[in-house]
Amino acid sequence: MERSQTDFVRQETEWRRLQDTELRAPDGWLAVSALVWLTEGNNSLPGPYRKFGVFRLENGTVVWVPAGGTPRTIRPDSEPPADIVELGDAQAQVLKRGKRIGVRIRDPKSPARIHFSGRVWYPSDPVWRIDAEFHAYPKGRTLAITNVLGDISQVPSPGYVTFTIANTRCRLEPQQTPNGLFIVFTDKSAGKGTYPAGRFLETAAPDNGRVVLDFNRAVNPPCAFTDFATCPLPPRANRLPISVPAGERYSGHH
Repeated sequence: MERSQTDFVRQETEWRRLQDTELRAPDGWLAVSALVWLTEGNNSLPGPYRKFGVFRLENGTVVWVPAGGTPRTIRPDSEPPADIVELGDAQAQVLKRGKRIGVRIRDPKSPARIHFSGRVWYPSDPVWRIDAEFHAYPKGRTLAITNVLGDISQVPSPGYVTFTIANTRCRLEPQQTPNGLFIVFTDKSAGKGTYPAGRFLETAAPDNGRVVLDFNRAVNPPCAFTDFATCPLPPRANRLPISVPAGERYSGHH
């Protein structure tokens, strides 16, 4: 194996190791153990978390009323920095999704975290590290993103990317992030080796009209690991007409 190929595989392997570590973290997605959508008034938490009090919804504001403690207003994830509520070894956070307001619980003792056997990947292949062309929208645009709950949000999109693979011209519409681009996409491998609903891909910021799409780093959304996520779905423009046997596979671990 040539040195450059050896370095490529080493870098991809290390990146994947870090992804696995992040997923397995005490506050990672495998630790998510419950999601309670709130209704007006007092809402109890499920199972062993019930003893920590209630979350009261008052006209869009959430107040935590701890058992035997002083009530306090909780800032949701839509108003960073979000508040974290300690529930013994677990943590609770308020989230807003469309008109819904809920409480998500992360517990390091979650069975999903304890019994997780590891992420599954295709072999790293430099063929799927693609130098793509970035086409900026002069004034920027918004991209309509629907999540698994059916909520639609408008997110900033700075442009689109194009590339050719397997004699097929492809186009993807990314979202703008502080560090680059974020793409929610699906392809012909969905449900046939990869997660049926699609995958995520992040890139560095475009440079001189070019951007690198490393599909070896395409990952499954949190919904592949827990029932308690509210993942975005690929917009129609991001349904690739080819199969992308690269990046993270799906073995039905959730």
